[in-house]
Amino acid sequence: MGLLDPRRQNGCAAHSLVFAAPGALALAALVAVAGDARADTAAGASGVEIEWIAPGECADRARVLAEIEQRLGRPSEANGEPPLKARAVVSRNGRGSWDLRLTTTLGETTWSRELHGETCAELADAAALIIALALDPDATGRGVPNAEADVGAGAGAGADPAAGTDPAAGADPAAGADPAVDAAPDAPTAAEVAPAASPPAGASAPSAPARPSRPLELRGTLRASGVLDTASLPAVAPGAGISAGVLIGAFRAELSGTYFGAQQAFVGRTTMGGDVRLVTGGLRLCYAMRYRAFELGPCAGIEVGVMSAASFGAASPGSNRALWVAPHPGALATFALSDRLRVPLTIDVPFPVTRDRFVLVGIGAVHRSAAATLRASLGVEVRFP
Repeated sequence: MGLLDPRRQNGCAAHSLVFAAPGALALAALVAVAGDARADTAAGASGVEIEWIAPGECADRARVLAEIEQRLGRPSEANGEPPLKARAVVSRNGRGSWDLRLTTTLGETTWSRELHGETCAELADAAALIIALALDPDATGRGVPNAEADVGAGAGAGADPAAGTDPAAGADPAAGADPAVDAAPDAPTAAEVAPAASPPAGASAPSAPARPSRPLELRGTLRASGVLDTASLPAVAPGAGISAGVLIGAFRAELSGTYFGAQQAFVGRTTMGGDVRLVTGGLRLCYAMRYRAFELGPCAGIEVGVMSAASFGAASPGSNRALWVAPHPGALATFALSDRLRVPLTIDVPFPVTRDRFVLVGIGAVHRSAAATLRASLGVEVRFP
Protein backbone atom coordinates (compact mmCIF):
# COMPACT_ATOMS: atom_id res chain seq x y z
CA MET A 1 0.00 0.00 0.00
CA GLY A 2 1.71 3.12 -1.16
CA LEU A 3 1.70 5.94 1.29
CA LEU A 4 2.54 8.72 -1.10
CA ASP A 5 -0.01 8.00 -3.80
CA PRO A 6 -0.48 10.74 -6.44
CA ARG A 7 -3.88 9.34 -7.41
CA ARG A 8 -5.50 11.14 -4.50
CA GLN A 9 -3.66 14.49 -4.82
CA ASN A 10 -5.67 17.67 -5.19
CA GLY A 11 -4.34 20.88 -6.70
CA CYS A 12 -1.14 21.41 -8.55
CA ALA A 13 1.45 21.03 -5.79
CA ALA A 14 1.94 17.38 -6.68
CA HIS A 15 5.50 17.24 -5.36
CA SER A 16 5.32 19.44 -2.29
CA LEU A 17 6.10 16.41 -0.16
CA VAL A 18 8.07 14.44 -2.71
CA PHE A 19 11.10 13.24 -0.89
CA ALA A 20 10.62 9.56 -1.61
CA ALA A 21 10.62 7.31 1.43
CA PRO A 22 10.22 10.05 4.06
CA GLY A 23 7.08 11.34 2.32
CA ALA A 24 5.69 7.86 1.97
CA LEU A 25 6.55 7.08 5.53
CA ALA A 26 4.70 10.15 6.64
CA LEU A 27 1.42 8.61 5.63
CA ALA A 28 2.03 5.13 6.91
CA ALA A 29 2.44 5.39 10.58
CA LEU A 30 -0.56 7.08 12.07
CA VAL A 31 -2.20 3.70 12.60
CA ALA A 32 -3.74 3.20 16.04
CA VAL A 33 -6.46 1.13 17.46
CA ALA A 34 -9.71 -0.16 19.10
CA GLY A 35 -11.49 0.91 22.25
CA ASP A 36 -13.22 4.14 23.13
CA ALA A 37 -11.59 6.64 20.80
CA ARG A 38 -10.47 10.10 21.77
CA ALA A 39 -9.94 13.04 19.40
CA ASP A 40 -7.06 15.54 19.84
CA THR A 41 -6.65 18.49 17.52
CA ALA A 42 -4.08 21.24 17.84
CA ALA A 43 -1.14 22.91 16.18
CA GLY A 44 2.03 21.16 17.14
CA ALA A 45 5.63 20.71 16.15
CA SER A 46 6.90 23.25 13.64
CA GLY A 47 3.49 24.25 12.35
CA VAL A 48 2.08 20.70 12.22
CA GLU A 49 -1.64 20.43 12.90
CA ILE A 50 -2.74 16.91 13.88
CA GLU A 51 -6.24 15.60 14.50
CA TRP A 52 -5.65 12.32 16.28
CA ILE A 53 -8.70 10.10 16.85
CA ALA A 54 -7.58 6.97 18.67
CA PRO A 55 -8.52 4.63 21.54
CA GLY A 56 -7.41 5.48 25.04
CA GLU A 57 -4.91 2.62 25.09
CA CYS A 58 -2.92 4.20 22.24
CA ALA A 59 -0.42 7.02 22.32
CA ASP A 60 -2.00 10.47 22.43
CA ARG A 61 -1.29 13.45 20.18
CA ALA A 62 1.11 15.01 22.70
CA ARG A 63 3.37 11.97 22.61
CA VAL A 64 3.45 11.98 18.81
CA LEU A 65 4.28 15.70 18.75
CA ALA A 66 7.05 15.24 21.30
CA GLU A 67 8.58 12.50 19.19
CA ILE A 68 8.39 14.72 16.10
CA GLU A 69 10.26 17.51 17.93
CA GLN A 70 12.91 15.04 19.09
CA ARG A 71 13.50 13.90 15.54
CA LEU A 72 13.50 17.43 14.13
CA GLY A 73 15.86 18.60 16.86
CA ARG A 74 13.98 21.84 17.40
CA PRO A 75 11.10 23.11 19.57
CA SER A 76 7.48 23.24 18.46
CA GLU A 77 7.11 26.96 17.73
CA ALA A 78 6.19 27.87 14.16
CA ASN A 79 9.12 28.66 11.90
CA GLY A 80 7.46 30.10 8.81
CA GLU A 81 7.04 26.75 7.04
CA PRO A 82 3.68 25.95 5.36
CA PRO A 83 1.53 24.11 7.93
CA LEU A 84 1.24 20.34 7.46
CA LYS A 85 -2.21 19.09 8.45
CA ALA A 86 -2.88 15.44 9.30
CA ARG A 87 -6.05 13.65 10.36
CA ALA A 88 -5.83 10.07 11.65
CA VAL A 89 -8.74 7.81 12.64
CA VAL A 90 -7.50 4.64 14.30
CA SER A 91 -9.38 1.45 15.24
CA ARG A 92 -8.78 -2.17 16.03
CA ASN A 93 -10.11 -4.69 13.52
CA GLY A 94 -11.54 -8.14 14.03
CA ARG A 95 -8.21 -9.81 13.40
CA GLY A 96 -6.60 -8.10 16.38
CA SER A 97 -4.43 -5.78 14.30
CA TRP A 98 -4.96 -2.09 13.68
CA ASP A 99 -6.47 0.01 10.89
CA LEU A 100 -5.90 3.66 10.08
CA ARG A 101 -7.66 6.13 7.81
CA LEU A 102 -5.13 8.91 7.25
CA THR A 103 -5.48 12.21 5.41
CA THR A 104 -2.63 14.71 5.15
CA THR A 105 -2.55 18.14 3.53
CA LEU A 106 0.37 20.40 2.64
CA GLY A 107 -0.63 23.59 0.89
CA GLU A 108 -3.01 22.59 -1.89
CA THR A 109 -1.96 18.95 -1.99
CA THR A 110 -3.89 16.24 -0.14
CA TRP A 111 -3.21 12.52 0.32
CA SER A 112 -5.71 10.02 1.71
CA ARG A 113 -4.88 6.39 2.51
CA GLU A 114 -6.01 3.36 4.52
CA LEU A 115 -3.20 1.61 6.39
CA HIS A 116 -2.78 -1.44 8.62
CA GLY A 117 -0.39 -2.34 11.42
CA GLU A 118 0.24 -4.98 14.07
CA THR A 119 0.47 -2.73 17.16
CA CYS A 120 -0.56 0.77 18.11
CA ALA A 121 2.84 1.63 19.61
CA GLU A 122 4.91 0.89 16.52
CA LEU A 123 2.58 2.95 14.36
CA ALA A 124 2.62 5.92 16.72
CA ASP A 125 6.43 5.89 16.63
CA ALA A 126 6.41 5.61 12.87
CA ALA A 127 3.94 8.49 12.65
CA ALA A 128 6.40 10.76 14.40
CA LEU A 129 9.22 9.75 12.08
CA ILE A 130 7.07 10.14 9.00
CA ILE A 131 5.78 13.61 9.82
CA ALA A 132 9.25 14.75 10.83
CA LEU A 133 10.57 13.60 7.46
CA ALA A 134 7.71 15.35 5.71
CA LEU A 135 8.87 18.59 7.30
CA ASP A 136 12.62 17.96 7.01
CA PRO A 137 14.13 15.16 4.88
CA ASP A 138 17.34 15.49 6.91
CA ALA A 139 15.53 14.40 10.09
CA THR A 140 15.99 10.69 9.36
CA GLY A 141 18.16 9.93 12.36
CA ARG A 142 18.39 13.24 14.20
CA GLY A 143 17.79 12.83 17.93
CA VAL A 144 17.01 9.10 17.62
CA PRO A 145 19.97 6.69 17.69
CA ASN A 146 18.04 3.75 16.22
CA ALA A 147 16.33 5.50 13.35
CA GLU A 148 16.72 2.56 11.00
CA ALA A 149 15.09 0.20 13.47
CA ASP A 150 12.17 2.60 13.87
CA VAL A 151 11.63 2.78 10.15
CA GLY A 152 11.74 -0.98 9.75
CA ALA A 153 9.24 -1.52 12.52
CA GLY A 154 6.68 1.12 11.80
CA ALA A 155 7.20 2.84 8.46
CA GLY A 156 4.64 2.57 5.71
CA ALA A 157 5.29 -0.01 3.05
CA GLY A 158 4.50 2.49 0.36
CA ALA A 159 7.73 4.35 1.20
CA ASP A 160 10.28 4.63 -1.52
CA PRO A 161 13.45 2.80 -0.50
CA ALA A 162 15.39 5.65 -2.09
CA ALA A 163 15.45 7.91 0.95
CA GLY A 164 13.98 6.09 3.90
CA THR A 165 16.71 4.77 6.13
CA ASP A 166 20.08 5.79 4.80
CA PRO A 167 21.17 9.09 6.42
CA ALA A 168 23.33 9.84 3.41
CA ALA A 169 20.32 9.51 1.13
CA GLY A 170 18.24 11.72 3.43
CA ALA A 171 20.88 14.44 3.25
CA ASP A 172 20.75 14.64 -0.53
CA PRO A 173 18.33 17.39 -1.57
CA ALA A 174 17.70 15.61 -4.85
CA ALA A 175 16.35 12.58 -3.02
CA GLY A 176 12.87 14.11 -2.82
CA ALA A 177 12.84 15.99 -6.12
CA ASP A 178 12.69 13.20 -8.66
CA PRO A 179 9.12 12.70 -9.89
CA ALA A 180 9.98 9.13 -10.79
CA VAL A 181 10.03 8.12 -7.16
CA ASP A 182 6.82 9.90 -6.17
CA ALA A 183 4.56 7.04 -7.17
CA ALA A 184 6.08 4.34 -5.00
CA PRO A 185 4.05 1.10 -5.29
CA ASP A 186 1.57 0.03 -2.65
CA ALA A 187 2.21 -2.52 0.05
CA PRO A 188 -0.22 -3.92 2.59
CA THR A 189 0.97 -2.97 6.05
CA ALA A 190 2.87 -0.28 7.89
CA ALA A 191 5.42 -2.67 9.38
CA GLU A 192 6.70 -4.60 6.38
CA VAL A 193 9.33 -2.31 4.82
CA ALA A 194 12.99 -3.24 5.04
CA PRO A 195 15.67 -0.55 4.56
CA ALA A 196 17.14 -0.45 1.06
CA ALA A 197 19.94 1.40 -0.69
CA SER A 198 19.27 4.45 -2.90
CA PRO A 199 18.90 3.75 -6.64
CA PRO A 200 21.12 5.54 -9.20
CA ALA A 201 20.16 9.11 -10.10
CA GLY A 202 17.35 9.25 -12.63
CA ALA A 203 16.32 5.64 -12.05
CA SER A 204 12.62 4.80 -11.91
CA ALA A 205 10.97 3.69 -8.70
CA PRO A 206 11.86 0.14 -7.67
CA SER A 207 9.20 -2.52 -7.41
CA ALA A 208 7.52 -3.13 -4.07
CA PRO A 209 9.53 -5.24 -1.65
CA ALA A 210 8.46 -8.84 -1.29
CA ARG A 211 6.16 -9.47 1.65
CA PRO A 212 8.08 -11.22 4.42
CA SER A 213 6.64 -14.39 5.85
CA ARG A 214 4.90 -14.05 9.20
CA PRO A 215 4.83 -16.57 11.99
CA LEU A 216 1.58 -18.51 12.03
CA GLU A 217 -0.97 -17.35 14.57
CA LEU A 218 -1.81 -20.04 17.13
CA ARG A 219 -5.01 -19.71 19.15
CA GLY A 220 -7.51 -21.90 20.96
CA THR A 221 -11.30 -21.84 20.57
CA LEU A 222 -14.34 -22.79 22.64
CA ARG A 223 -17.82 -22.76 21.10
CA ALA A 224 -21.40 -23.41 22.20
CA SER A 225 -24.06 -23.76 19.52
CA GLY A 226 -27.69 -24.46 18.82
CA VAL A 227 -28.07 -27.15 16.14
CA LEU A 228 -30.86 -28.11 13.75
CA ASP A 229 -30.93 -31.47 11.93
CA THR A 230 -33.40 -32.17 9.12
CA ALA A 231 -33.44 -35.95 8.52
CA SER A 232 -31.33 -37.99 10.94
CA LEU A 233 -34.29 -38.41 13.33
CA PRO A 234 -38.02 -38.94 12.66
CA ALA A 235 -38.64 -35.18 12.53
CA VAL A 236 -36.65 -31.95 12.22
CA ALA A 237 -34.68 -32.07 15.45
CA PRO A 238 -33.20 -29.25 17.53
CA GLY A 239 -30.05 -30.00 19.46
CA ALA A 240 -27.11 -28.51 21.31
CA GLY A 241 -23.42 -28.71 20.59
CA ILE A 242 -20.10 -27.79 22.15
CA SER A 243 -16.65 -27.81 20.58
CA ALA A 244 -13.03 -27.02 21.35
CA GLY A 245 -10.37 -26.45 18.78
CA VAL A 246 -7.13 -24.87 17.69
CA LEU A 247 -6.42 -22.28 15.00
CA ILE A 248 -3.12 -22.29 13.12
CA GLY A 249 -3.24 -19.37 10.73
CA ALA A 250 -6.23 -20.02 8.48
CA PHE A 251 -6.45 -23.70 9.44
CA ARG A 252 -8.85 -24.95 12.11
CA ALA A 253 -9.12 -28.35 13.81
CA GLU A 254 -11.79 -29.02 16.40
CA LEU A 255 -13.46 -31.75 18.41
CA SER A 256 -17.19 -31.47 18.96
CA GLY A 257 -20.09 -33.14 20.72
CA THR A 258 -23.78 -32.87 19.78
CA TYR A 259 -26.97 -34.06 21.46
CA PHE A 260 -30.41 -34.34 19.85
CA GLY A 261 -33.32 -35.02 22.18
CA ALA A 262 -36.06 -37.60 21.68
CA GLN A 263 -38.22 -37.38 18.56
CA GLN A 264 -41.35 -39.53 18.40
CA ALA A 265 -42.02 -41.93 15.54
CA PHE A 266 -45.27 -43.91 15.18
CA VAL A 267 -45.90 -47.23 13.50
CA GLY A 268 -48.40 -46.42 10.77
CA ARG A 269 -51.58 -44.93 12.23
CA THR A 270 -51.27 -46.72 15.53
CA THR A 271 -50.52 -45.17 18.90
CA MET A 272 -47.43 -47.31 19.22
CA GLY A 273 -43.96 -46.19 18.30
CA GLY A 274 -40.63 -45.13 19.70
CA ASP A 275 -38.66 -42.16 21.01
CA VAL A 276 -35.47 -41.80 18.95
CA ARG A 277 -32.35 -39.95 20.15
CA LEU A 278 -28.92 -39.24 18.70
CA VAL A 279 -25.65 -38.41 20.45
CA THR A 280 -22.46 -37.82 18.43
CA GLY A 281 -18.85 -36.78 18.80
CA GLY A 282 -16.78 -35.63 15.87
CA LEU A 283 -13.68 -34.14 14.32
CA ARG A 284 -13.86 -31.22 11.87
CA LEU A 285 -11.09 -29.62 9.79
CA CYS A 286 -11.60 -26.24 8.10
CA TYR A 287 -9.69 -23.69 6.10
CA ALA A 288 -11.22 -20.27 6.72
CA MET A 289 -10.08 -17.27 4.67
CA ARG A 290 -10.38 -13.83 6.24
CA TYR A 291 -11.93 -10.70 4.85
CA ARG A 292 -12.21 -7.80 7.27
CA ALA A 293 -14.40 -9.07 10.16
CA PHE A 294 -15.48 -12.22 8.30
CA GLU A 295 -14.04 -15.70 7.92
CA LEU A 296 -15.36 -18.15 5.33
CA GLY A 297 -14.15 -21.51 4.13
CA PRO A 298 -14.79 -25.19 3.45
CA CYS A 299 -14.77 -27.94 6.05
CA ALA A 300 -14.71 -31.72 6.20
CA GLY A 301 -15.20 -34.03 9.13
CA ILE A 302 -16.53 -37.25 10.53
CA GLU A 303 -18.77 -38.02 13.49
CA VAL A 304 -19.30 -41.18 15.49
CA GLY A 305 -22.15 -41.70 17.90
CA VAL A 306 -25.12 -43.71 19.09
CA MET A 307 -28.71 -43.63 17.88
CA SER A 308 -31.12 -45.13 20.39
CA ALA A 309 -34.84 -45.82 20.44
CA ALA A 310 -37.25 -46.69 23.29
CA SER A 311 -40.72 -48.00 22.47
CA PHE A 312 -44.01 -46.72 23.82
CA GLY A 313 -47.59 -47.98 23.55
CA ALA A 314 -46.52 -51.60 23.14
CA ALA A 315 -47.54 -54.37 25.52
CA SER A 316 -43.88 -55.16 26.15
CA PRO A 317 -41.79 -51.94 26.15
CA GLY A 318 -38.21 -52.21 25.00
CA SER A 319 -35.23 -50.25 23.73
CA ASN A 320 -32.30 -50.66 21.42
CA ARG A 321 -29.37 -48.72 20.01
CA ALA A 322 -27.18 -48.65 16.92
CA LEU A 323 -23.78 -47.29 15.97
CA TRP A 324 -23.83 -44.02 14.03
CA VAL A 325 -20.91 -43.16 11.73
CA ALA A 326 -21.23 -40.28 9.24
CA PRO A 327 -18.60 -38.35 7.28
CA HIS A 328 -19.72 -34.83 6.44
CA PRO A 329 -18.53 -32.10 4.07
CA GLY A 330 -19.52 -28.61 5.05
CA ALA A 331 -18.71 -24.94 5.35
CA LEU A 332 -17.91 -22.47 8.12
CA ALA A 333 -18.54 -18.73 8.35
CA THR A 334 -17.74 -16.48 11.33
CA PHE A 335 -18.23 -12.81 12.13
CA ALA A 336 -16.03 -10.97 14.63
CA LEU A 337 -17.73 -9.10 17.45
CA SER A 338 -14.28 -8.43 18.92
CA ASP A 339 -10.79 -9.87 18.78
CA ARG A 340 -11.80 -12.72 21.10
CA LEU A 341 -15.52 -13.12 20.45
CA ARG A 342 -17.09 -14.43 17.23
CA VAL A 343 -20.43 -15.66 15.92
CA PRO A 344 -19.90 -18.90 13.94
CA LEU A 345 -22.33 -20.49 11.48
CA THR A 346 -21.69 -24.04 10.21
CA ILE A 347 -23.48 -26.03 7.52
CA ASP A 348 -22.80 -29.78 7.28
CA VAL A 349 -24.22 -32.64 5.20
CA PRO A 350 -23.75 -35.95 7.09
CA PHE A 351 -23.91 -39.19 5.11
CA PRO A 352 -24.60 -42.12 7.49
CA VAL A 353 -22.42 -45.11 6.66
CA THR A 354 -25.01 -47.51 8.12
CA ARG A 355 -28.73 -46.82 8.44
CA ASP A 356 -30.17 -49.31 10.90
CA ARG A 357 -33.90 -49.76 11.00
CA PHE A 358 -35.71 -49.64 14.35
CA VAL A 359 -38.81 -51.85 14.51
CA LEU A 360 -41.40 -53.02 16.99
CA VAL A 361 -41.31 -56.79 16.62
CA GLY A 362 -44.49 -58.09 15.11
CA ILE A 363 -45.88 -54.57 14.62
CA GLY A 364 -43.72 -52.65 12.12
CA ALA A 365 -40.89 -50.26 11.43
CA VAL A 366 -40.43 -47.24 13.70
CA HIS A 367 -37.57 -45.27 12.08
CA ARG A 368 -34.71 -45.36 9.62
CA SER A 369 -32.43 -42.36 8.95
CA ALA A 370 -32.26 -40.72 5.54
CA ALA A 371 -29.28 -41.36 3.27
CA ALA A 372 -28.16 -37.76 3.79
CA THR A 373 -29.22 -34.96 6.08
CA LEU A 374 -28.70 -31.23 6.29
CA ARG A 375 -27.44 -29.85 9.59
CA ALA A 376 -26.86 -26.22 10.60
CA SER A 377 -25.51 -24.67 13.79
CA LEU A 378 -25.26 -21.12 15.08
CA GLY A 379 -23.44 -20.17 18.24
CA VAL A 380 -20.89 -18.09 20.11
CA GLU A 381 -17.15 -18.71 19.99
CA VAL A 382 -14.44 -17.48 22.34
CA ARG A 383 -10.80 -17.37 21.18
CA PHE A 384 -7.73 -17.26 23.38
CA PRO A 385 -5.24 -15.92 24.04
